[in-house]
Amino acid sequence: MLVVDFDLGGDEHGDQFIRSVRDQNVFAEIIFYSMKEIDELWQAVSVKQLEGVFVANKKSIEQKLIRVARQSVRKVLDLENMRGIVMSEVGDLDALLGSIFERAMHGVTPEQRQMVFDRFHEKVSEQHKEFQDALSAFKETPSIDGLIGLCDSDKRWQNLNRVKKHHALLKDKNFVGDYQKEILWPRNCLAHGVPDRKDGKGFLFRHRDKEYVFDDNVSHALRRKILEYKSAFAEIAETLSQP
Repeated sequence: MLVVDFDLGGDEHGDQFIRSVRDQNVFAEIIFYSMKEIDELWQAVSVKQLEGVFVANKKSIEQKLIRVARQSVRKVLDLENMRGIVMSEVGDLDALLGSIFERAMHGVTPEQRQMVFDRFHEKVSEQHKEFQDALSAFKETPSIDGLIGLCDSDKRWQNLNRVKKHHALLKDKNFVGDYQKEILWPRNCLAHGVPDRKDGKGFLFRHRDKEYVFDDNVSHALRRKILEYKSAFAEIAETLSQP
């Protein structure tokens, strides 16, 4: 959000600056303020044909700023927006986990790597019989890329924990928390569950015979937790990329 004074000093005025911002396809919320009368600001907005601009007298700028900020936040916290944000963020975390796993696998012995391959094959075989053809091909010619290609989000996390046991830099490192419970379970509920409105204050998702309540407080906590994991995974990836 941009807060722009009408008087920018010199010959330039705020409406000129806002016009240049919009001409660059920047569509952030803008509050245009001045000590002048509101009518004069609206006239400047009209002359320059400025879109998406709120106007305020300097004396009332704080109240207008708070109201517009709250409106913007409510848009972001909309359920459908939040579902999309969570899907996108978990996709980023998946990519980080894949990168960490690949680097970690190059830091263990061939025997330890084979142990990870074998354990992966054993667990996936138990859970997904329909993947037998692909798993058989993987078993015949195991590779890091082949393993990652067979993994969903949960398996990426499981594989990282498998190689962690063998890797000198990772074995003693504690992760942020319970990634499966704190990130993957909410993600799966939001992605696959059917939402029902709950008392007008949130949504109730049902997924695999379990319930997940998603409201403002849960949304805030989930976004914070995603950022924690993203920061922790990025730090691990950076550590493993060091020569």
